[in-house]
Amino acid sequence: MVGLSSPGPDFAARRRALALGVGAPILLGNNGNRPRNLPINALPFRADSSFLYFTGCTEPGAFALIHEGHCTLFLHPPEPGDELWHGEVEPLEARRMRLGVDAVRPLAELDFVCEPHRGRLVALAVPDSSVTARLSLITGRALAYTGAPGPDGLVDAVIRQRRGRDAWELAEMRVAAEHAEAGHRAAMGATRVGGHEREIAALFDAVLAARGVGTSYHSIVTVRGEILHNPDYRNPLADGDLLLVDGGAETAWGYASDVTRTWPVNGRFTARQRDMYELVLRANLVGIDMCRVGTRYADIHWAATRCLAQGLRDVGLLRGEIDTLVESGAVGTFFPHGVGHLIGLDVHDLENFGDRPAFAPGRARPSQFGARFLRMDLDLEANLVVTIEPGFYVVPAILHDKELRARFAELVSFDEAERWIGFGGIRIEDDVRVRPAHEEGGAPEVFTAMIPKTLGEIESLVGTGLSARERLSA
Repeated sequence: MVGLSSPGPDFAARRRALALGVGAPILLGNNGNRPRNLPINALPFRADSSFLYFTGCTEPGAFALIHEGHCTLFLHPPEPGDELWHGEVEPLEARRMRLGVDAVRPLAELDFVCEPHRGRLVALAVPDSSVTARLSLITGRALAYTGAPGPDGLVDAVIRQRRGRDAWELAEMRVAAEHAEAGHRAAMGATRVGGHEREIAALFDAVLAARGVGTSYHSIVTVRGEILHNPDYRNPLADGDLLLVDGGAETAWGYASDVTRTWPVNGRFTARQRDMYELVLRANLVGIDMCRVGTRYADIHWAATRCLAQGLRDVGLLRGEIDTLVESGAVGTFFPHGVGHLIGLDVHDLENFGDRPAFAPGRARPSQFGARFLRMDLDLEANLVVTIEPGFYVVPAILHDKELRARFAELVSFDEAERWIGFGGIRIEDDVRVRPAHEEGGAPEVFTAMIPKTLGEIESLVGTGLSARERLSA
């Protein structure tokens, strides 16, 4: 995470609300530095999102004790020689004043200060297993990062606070979207036949870095768009390819954007690509328009799925009644994931707590093929921010799956689908705020609306700038 560049929110107020919701001493831990190979060569550091949310502290290995309206941070004190290797080190008292906590103490005092609260302390696990182990030892409670919430109510209190968005957070997320726009526009302008995935990926990430922010996840840049989370950049950009770029920015305070656009490498959609792109775009717009207070998020998924099913039947890839295609899961052959997720401090916000933050009581993931990967089923509330990301994919592993071919033999035109292999995939993803009913009539606010996604916008931009190789070599 890059250095913080602007005043943050009222972290003390956040901590007070958390303490009132829990009624017990709370111990929060931050991730530590983790070696990439040697201890001196660490992986890029990212603070635990809940620790960051309640403290604003980005120091590796820090802990925070919240008790009776007070917060004590435990930090590594300066060590002899630090100035030589790392530059001037801020004294503990200066850090206390900057972070707005009641006390800052050396990390070595953590166990001693926590001892009087032993047996009553509650804590949250973090991705860093060594920190989680220390939290478990101090509290005497078994903690698991992706485990079920304990009986103390801490996880539910954190979910309640972090899931809503105040005005400051919404502003941060708009900034994250603006940074993502710069990356996507640069990537589109630099795309041309003869380039390479790795060059576009490097350019996208470099544009964000030059703006002082990082990526909110490993950027997906691929002509193999049917591989949903393709981690590799192995392929040249060939005439006729579609390039799928799923990339987002993370602000200095940790807030994410998550955007996918798909465009033709040569700057012009073929007739088949145009038809399928327009279909996915229709589903995207249907989903966005439904992001209003009171709408059940699963209904958005099903509406987008019905839209896709109709279009896929029209081109001969599916056959039968739309209700049957949706209810059977047959449409999942070409749309094998959910329509979106929560987004905030985590790009898939709060997913470390499992399905609990994103599913209302009594609701669970659907059982249908494809839809079982739906990540959310809440009734939408004002200022929730979600993604809407329908897609169309031609996945050989799905089309050649014997069990699926038998199950959907009457509903999927597998012979026709074979002729589509090599098409790749199309996904169009936007970040959408659910507006209160009194604001703009409750119409959704699309943070990422300025990032080109109509056919005309894309074709007028792709390939119009310097190539990635030219920009990066300069």
